[in-house]
Amino acid sequence: MSAPRPTLLMPLFHPNLDVIHNGWLGGVIFVQNLVRLLSDLRDTERPRVLVLTDAEPASDFVKTMTAFDAVEGVFKPSGEAVVVKEALHPLVTVNGAIDNTRVTQMFTDAATLFPACQALFHPYKALHWIPDLQHKYLPHLFEAEELRQRDYEFDRMLHKQRFVLVSSHAAADDVARFYPNPTAKIYVWPFVSGVTSDAPVGPDPRVTYQLPEKYLFAPNQFWIHKDHLTLFKAIKLLADQGQQITVVCTGSRGDARKPTHFADLARYVQDNGIAHLIKYLGIVDHATLTNLFRYATAVAQPSLFEGWSTVVEDTKSIGRPIFLTDLPVHYEQATTPNPFYFFRQGDAAHLAEQLSAHWPNLTPGPDADAETAGHLARAARARTAARAFIGIMNDMAAITAAETQNRSAP
Repeated sequence: MSAPRPTLLMPLFHPNLDVIHNGWLGGVIFVQNLVRLLSDLRDTERPRVLVLTDAEPASDFVKTMTAFDAVEGVFKPSGEAVVVKEALHPLVTVNGAIDNTRVTQMFTDAATLFPACQALFHPYKALHWIPDLQHKYLPHLFEAEELRQRDYEFDRMLHKQRFVLVSSHAAADDVARFYPNPTAKIYVWPFVSGVTSDAPVGPDPRVTYQLPEKYLFAPNQFWIHKDHLTLFKAIKLLADQGQQITVVCTGSRGDARKPTHFADLARYVQDNGIAHLIKYLGIVDHATLTNLFRYATAVAQPSLFEGWSTVVEDTKSIGRPIFLTDLPVHYEQATTPNPFYFFRQGDAAHLAEQLSAHWPNLTPGPDADAETAGHLARAARARTAARAFIGIMNDMAAITAAETQNRSAP
């Protein structure tokens, strides 16, 4: 007889939701990718996912989450049902009506509560999430109060709570360095890209957006630590040497930490005569994003800090070359055959050297062979990642059960 499927309770409501959705697209992608990975498993293998949210039932957020097979129910934090799928009916209904007592018991029996982005959840169920320790490396990008709050929350997670998740071994090393002797059990779980190459090749974006045959793709929101400026400076250096490379940018242009950041970048581009080489397409849909990866000659990731880079994961899934900074986490992610060209972070001259050396020999996509290899490798990583997360849930449940048994022993 197979073991019962564990239940994952996802508290996606305010204030917990604010940490994920406060202009941080990466947090949204992380949550959705986790549920997508779990949904791709067989229904007998995947956990039951229940979402707690204070979003409106007709909101895009609720629609997106309920579209995933693993999500069997959406509830308000009070336990009031918003969406209950058929698979959940036998567990929560009596005579065809939702039984709140059963709902409450189901919440109580959940193996894991994730993501807990603040140290305010019941410690026996909560898997607290530390996406990265950017504030320790780039403190000048944070207000003093935010630095204090981050340190307070992370210290409590690691020394007062029981379970903590980080996205990379580099982040685990940072935890050991900056918050020594944690009492919480730390799990490392890298997410896998939601961009796949198994969909049919769509319209050529070079035609749609009037782009040259070869372009460098930079799909990052315009936050200051993403360091578009170093990329643009490298393009300026190359242009001065007679080598013109067009950069295509996508992503949100708002940065709460520096509201003028996008305007400052636009001014640099205009003042230095490279406006014709920098194309900004804004926020694009998933299909367009995939095709921009596909047709790109290469991808650029100039970021000064990452917890686990979505851009790198997406590039691996499509099998394109990538120019990326020499962050430890980027080296940790460089596990596939597609070319990785590293340059020193913040060093426009070094990036220009790398582009000058390799760009002439790179060809634009699509590359069917590279995409097939990328898709197969991603599918394998996805299955491994989904099962690894279930393993974390089961480990947490086993630890909690053992402790409960020990407390009740005479």
